[in-house]
Amino acid sequence: MRILSFSEYIDEGKKNPLRTVFSIGVFDGVHFGHKAILEDLRRLKKESGAECSAVFTFSTNPKGRKGDLDTLRLRAENIAEYDVDVLAVIDFSTDFSMITAVGFVDMLSSSMIAIGAAVGDDFRFGNPHEEGSGRDLGLLLRRKGFDCTIDIVDSVLTEDGEKISSTYMRQMINKGELGCIPGLSGQFYRVDLVPLPYRSCSGELIISRALIHQLLPPLGTYDAALLFRDGKRTVCTALLSEDFLRVALPSSGMDNGKEELLLDSLYLEKRR
Repeated sequence: MRILSFSEYIDEGKKNPLRTVFSIGVFDGVHFGHKAILEDLRRLKKESGAECSAVFTFSTNPKGRKGDLDTLRLRAENIAEYDVDVLAVIDFSTDFSMITAVGFVDMLSSSMIAIGAAVGDDFRFGNPHEEGSGRDLGLLLRRKGFDCTIDIVDSVLTEDGEKISSTYMRQMINKGELGCIPGLSGQFYRVDLVPLPYRSCSGELIISRALIHQLLPPLGTYDAALLFRDGKRTVCTALLSEDFLRVALPSSGMDNGKEELLLDSLYLEKRR
């Protein structure tokens, strides 16, 4: 999967527009609701014979949520599992936030031959004063001359009838109810460690909380698993204090001695 900025995608598409199926959304946390959309997008590409499948996401959450559920790296990793060809990242600047639904479709239609799209049933695009829904997306593309199938994918519900959403995941994480996260996304809550410097002290890896931009659960001690960049995983304990994330490793996890550990991510599983 190629990762491009939105402007790079537009520039490439103007030179060589491809028959494309696409989806648009933040995809924060890539939960089962998102996965239903991505699975539908994969089906659309196969059945339509599209040359390209593209997902348009955002560098920052347009809704201004405090604390993301993932990083762009983790999001891209999850989206790539659905055979997406291009992930185009929109820099949600002040100027971009003012673009209308019509203006956004104008940009898309200049860079692709749109033949299909998969969006959620709560999908909205364009600035709040001139926004559109999934049905409006289809209408605007047809006005541009595209015979474009728009699949509006139903929300996925928990067994208790709760809508699975990034908002609901945030609520559970804020409560420290991490044990339910696999039932919402298919995996334990994952904190990206690749961009974070750490120091090692007495069998602990210590990371400043000020450097972590993902949402973290309440203070306390958590059962966790540490993933290394070579794919190895080790069971550990994570302590969240006001200032630090401290990861206590078994002695086997410190076999590298004084060598730098190549950390990938930390799965937070449940609170003790």
